[in-house]
Amino acid sequence: MVRRAEILIITHAGRSIGGGHVARCAALADAFASLGASVRWLVNEPAAGILAGRGVAAESMVVVENPFADGALHVIDAVAAIHPVLCVVDGYDATPALLEGVRRLCRVVMIDDCRSRPVEIECDAVLNYNLNAGSVGYRQGCAKLLLGPEYALLRRDFWDLSSEAGVDILIIPGASDLLDTSGRFVEWWGEGWPRAELVLGPLVAPSAVESLVKAAAGLSNLSLLHDPHDLPARMARSRAVLCTSSVASYEVLALRKPLVVFQTADNQVGIGREIGRRGLGFNLGEWGSWGREALRSALEDLPPSPPPTVNPRGAQSAAAELLRLIE
Repeated sequence: MVRRAEILIITHAGRSIGGGHVARCAALADAFASLGASVRWLVNEPAAGILAGRGVAAESMVVVENPFADGALHVIDAVAAIHPVLCVVDGYDATPALLEGVRRLCRVVMIDDCRSRPVEIECDAVLNYNLNAGSVGYRQGCAKLLLGPEYALLRRDFWDLSSEAGVDILIIPGASDLLDTSGRFVEWWGEGWPRAELVLGPLVAPSAVESLVKAAAGLSNLSLLHDPHDLPARMARSRAVLCTSSVASYEVLALRKPLVVFQTADNQVGIGREIGRRGLGFNLGEWGSWGREALRSALEDLPPSPPPTVNPRGAQSAAAELLRLIE
């Protein structure tokens, strides 16, 4: 029965990978569970740490060091042992050979956001919730296509979250902040700048957190938060949000907060451009292409609140469609 279906999610995280794959998979896992399906995980150690922090039980996780590289054979063995009816794969390094091996054992769903290769011929369904998903070239008739922000994978906290008026700007550079944008924001921030809270993600090294907190100690209008458990609520009561054009930007759009975005990875560039093109927020552009004065100008002249664009319960819409694959 579909209601008792067991779903396996394969993904990873890390300093060079970030935490976006895990965040969107966790949202989809919550949606599957809300529809009666059981979810298990096959992840690397950093992803397991993030999931544990979200309350995922250790016994529901299989840990493989490099699931999309050296550990690929272990992945196939684990899938065969678990025998899921559906496998969700989220990782740019998932090879065609790996997907083929998993597909011999169960239906495969690929979460994608850039179509760096024709993944739609390698799986049974492709989920790309990005604003530009319809223009990246997926071929019709190969796999089930779930495209656009109707299927946005927002965590359960956002499904019924209401926006509130706020004073502070919330800055979210990402789970790992690999390019150390937080350090530059602390360096740039001046006493005449707007009040803000800067979020340091769960994959930022403790030594870096300590150093940043010391560097910001003298600023009365900038406070630092390390992986706050109430981040969704803080987003809801912020005045505006500055973040990468990643999962966080869709959370902001769901809350209809004024949004300023920038990019620290190639897969974020098209999303940022689309946010700017549609007038959903202000796109600063790729990190390194703008500086202190451009940032200050954007924050002092914030864009208006965006119109309704993102389905807060997109994860449930996606889960329901994917469960139909195994009916």
